[in-house]
Amino acid sequence: MKKTIKIMAGITAIILIGILLFVANGMVGNPVSKTLAKQSASKYIQKNYPNLDLKVERVNYSFKTGSYYALIKSQTSIDTHFNLDISMTGKILYDSYESHVISGWNTWQRIDLEYRTMVDKVLNAPDFPYDSHIDFGSIEIKETDIEIGPIRPAYGLVLEDLELDKKYDVKELAKTAGHITIYIESEEVTIKKASEILMELKEIFDKEDVPFYAIDFALEKPRKDDGLPNDNREEIWVKDFLYSDIYEEGLEERLTKAFLELKEYYEKEDAKYKESNQN
Repeated sequence: MKKTIKIMAGITAIILIGILLFVANGMVGNPVSKTLAKQSASKYIQKNYPNLDLKVERVNYSFKTGSYYALIKSQTSIDTHFNLDISMTGKILYDSYESHVISGWNTWQRIDLEYRTMVDKVLNAPDFPYDSHIDFGSIEIKETDIEIGPIRPAYGLVLEDLELDKKYDVKELAKTAGHITIYIESEEVTIKKASEILMELKEIFDKEDVPFYAIDFALEKPRKDDGLPNDNREEIWVKDFLYSDIYEEGLEERLTKAFLELKEYYEKEDAKYKESNQN
């Protein structure tokens, strides 16, 4: 009887260990599959990209997909880096070389990061005069294959025009593709105050020699101590307001027009959404 109990306990323990290993494999992968994935990645890049001086930077397990992804980087090209998605058995499932490198995406990301760093330096300066909870800069991508909505002018870089590894004058590009997003907090939320702030923002960025083509700007009541929005939801916001439209004469009128047009647009979109949910 005791022997039978011991055997059953041993079998149960083995089953439990197997279950734990199975769960762990699904959660974090396993060393054997990781090694196999790295070997597969090395063979793949040697066969498909023999002249690009590539190396496998790292291999990680993806819990979401249940597969491994390998980061592939060139040792000589700053814009040549991409991912391989690899199965547990070492099969290459996806190669992002075309979508990340050839498309110009990586080159744009490098330009965008340089511009974002420039803008952050202005926004994070100790003497920056405004409180904001959302603020950043970006280099826009011009959407050439979809219809641009009425609230967004067509501007930005065309990915296909970017050259791999080229050193770009980011400030020059920002004159036609630079975009700033900033949400300012103020006790006074009026068109007059918004106009004054926009004028000062333009002066600040001009002084720091950080160009931009357009700005998403919001003026809101200060947030609560816990970071949540103010109960008074009074706000003024504009989207893609052009740098060239920020000048004193008639600014309040232009700002009012842009605000009302944007508000009307979102009200119509909300109505469409509600109607579609009712049908």
